[in-house]
Amino acid sequence: MRTVCLAVLALLVGVAAVAPVRAQRAPVQLDLPTIAAYEASLPVLVAEAAGHFRGEGVELGRFIFSGGTAIRNLLIGGRVPFGVLGTEHIPLARLAGAPLKGVVATYDLPNIALMVRSALRGEVKTVADLRGRTVGISAPGSYSWSMTLTYLRKAGLDPERDVRLLPIGTDPGVLYTALQTGRVDALAWSEPVMTRAEQDGVAYVLVNIFDRNVARRWMGTDRVLSNVLATTESVIRTQPEAVAAMVAAIQKGLAYIRSHSSEEIVRLLVANPKTNALFQGVPPELATKMVNRIRHGYGTGCLSRGGYEVELRRMMDTGVVKQPVGFEEALEPRWAGVCAR
Repeated sequence: MRTVCLAVLALLVGVAAVAPVRAQRAPVQLDLPTIAAYEASLPVLVAEAAGHFRGEGVELGRFIFSGGTAIRNLLIGGRVPFGVLGTEHIPLARLAGAPLKGVVATYDLPNIALMVRSALRGEVKTVADLRGRTVGISAPGSYSWSMTLTYLRKAGLDPERDVRLLPIGTDPGVLYTALQTGRVDALAWSEPVMTRAEQDGVAYVLVNIFDRNVARRWMGTDRVLSNVLATTESVIRTQPEAVAAMVAAIQKGLAYIRSHSSEEIVRLLVANPKTNALFQGVPPELATKMVNRIRHGYGTGCLSRGGYEVELRRMMDTGVVKQPVGFEEALEPRWAGVCAR
């Protein structure tokens, strides 16, 4: 019996000796551009601060806070493999011959509000009252630009003749100062500018798109696929494991947002030097108010067919997109899944 056991042991040792050693996958290292606004960026910031990216084998070098148009150009130019931007940039890119695709949703509600400087409170009571005024946007082709077109045209204004659209970038300090100094009469943006400007008496919110009833009035629904993590078809084809890791980390970030209080979320992000960059100069109490205002827009990361179609219809109605780009062409739900509605 002992001889048999020794023989079996020798056989097992021999098999182990010749069996191939499973190579450990090297971590994916990358910089991640993301919109300089809380709504779109919060899930990726949380995923980094809570260690979800690292847990999925992704090492983030730095966040590049920018506008959607600049991020789209980085993706198209192959300078980054992933970027968080407005969903509208996907059909815009594809119609221009650049095969971008969204792989996971980071925000599921419209999120560009319209603010007006406080000195005009008695004069500007509706969007139509912006006739002859200067409206600040981040850049032509951006989500803030296209949402401004939606507001103006639905109010009966011609964006090219009835107002002046002024591109002023995405830096929160610059946006706030533009309202404060009167450089712009109105501003199309969101957090971290909106609640601060409102609290300081610098501006009032003319279109609070975060109110579900207001969203339904302007968009026809309060469920819109507004922001996604995007990549290229080449990355999807050649680096599917990296895409899967990015999607999984962001979905964990979304789950953290849904399961923790706004105070806990802010504490997590402020304590991390990398994620604190977008919160510099914002007191924790104010940041908590901002997160409270926007947090009902975070889902599971699934890609909503209906939400995408709402966005596509809006872009076609305003002339931003000249022809339709279907859900399957614009989005790859292999990892995040398609939403039930």
